[in-house]
Amino acid sequence: MPIAEATSQAVVLVVDDEPLTGEYIATLLREAGYKQILTASTPHEVLDRLAAVAPDIALVDWHLKEAEGKEIVRALRERYSSEVLPIIVLTADLAPEIKLEAFRSGATEFLHKPFQATELLLRVRNLLEMRRLHQQLAEQKLQIERLLERRERELELARIEILERLARAAEYRDDLTGEHIVRVGRLSEAIGRVLGLSEEVLFLLRHAAPLHDLGKIAIPDAILRKPGKLTHEERRIMRQHTLLGAQMLEGCPYPAVQMARQIALTHHERWDGRGYPYRLKGTEIPLWGRIVALADAYDAMTHDRPYRPAKPLEEAVEEIRAQRGKQFDPIVVDAFLEPATFTAIGESGSVSAPEETAP
Repeated sequence: MPIAEATSQAVVLVVDDEPLTGEYIATLLREAGYKQILTASTPHEVLDRLAAVAPDIALVDWHLKEAEGKEIVRALRERYSSEVLPIIVLTADLAPEIKLEAFRSGATEFLHKPFQATELLLRVRNLLEMRRLHQQLAEQKLQIERLLERRERELELARIEILERLARAAEYRDDLTGEHIVRVGRLSEAIGRVLGLSEEVLFLLRHAAPLHDLGKIAIPDAILRKPGKLTHEERRIMRQHTLLGAQMLEGCPYPAVQMARQIALTHHERWDGRGYPYRLKGTEIPLWGRIVALADAYDAMTHDRPYRPAKPLEEAVEEIRAQRGKQFDPIVVDAFLEPATFTAIGESGSVSAPEETAP
């Protein structure tokens, strides 16, 4: 009875405490072409055989001297609970309840002794083929899931890119290079990495942070690019960009866009509760909003704006430090001040450790 080469490499476990029976079954299997046969007669020997290799199929005698076969079957089912492991129970006991008990214990097939060699080999081959097909289906399912995840990520990135282009369109009105949103995204990711955020969250943060000022697309140029101080009414209109940005991003089920909405809405809130639009305080502000609040402020300070020239890096860092526990979350400030953050964004400077300041 020829078998395929892949099937010949299957690991077959034979558990029988009758030496002649065990050797007879092992010989049948070898002559049929199986190359990896493990034999055991006690539970201890079973564990010893399986220490280095997992079986592809098991043949278990139901009545063993040191243990019942059902104990071996249950142990195998528990040990390989996440796999399809065919188990054939062999017994000379003709009592009808034995067969039911074997299946309840987890047996796949049941064969009375004495058995025909051809029947045993056919059952082994068919069960191994069933296992192979199941593994093949599981692998195909995994590949499809991975493909769907990749496609979903690509679709999400495409949506984000569209929104980023809108944000960049708004940014060009305030920053002719359009690089502010890129720098804010990069700095936000660097701070998040120091804070120990997962790679998945860092991915979302990197793509969501640039949308923080999306609402500025609806702010008039006369206000957005005004070189002097804004009037009270102009400040009120300017502050609307947080609400407008959140409204533009509302209702989208995708994680990056949901995070971007939170950022757009809260990146002008302050740790001390004196920000806008809702005067949220402390951890009432989402972490992403707290991170981007600092990243946005630092980038604004270190680059020219219509209403003032850029500050030196050291002066901007000291301003951030001074606002620890006031405008900014203390742990976000501490993460920002870590040398790793400045290395990640490609800036150098003498940044000392944060002072012990009460939050």
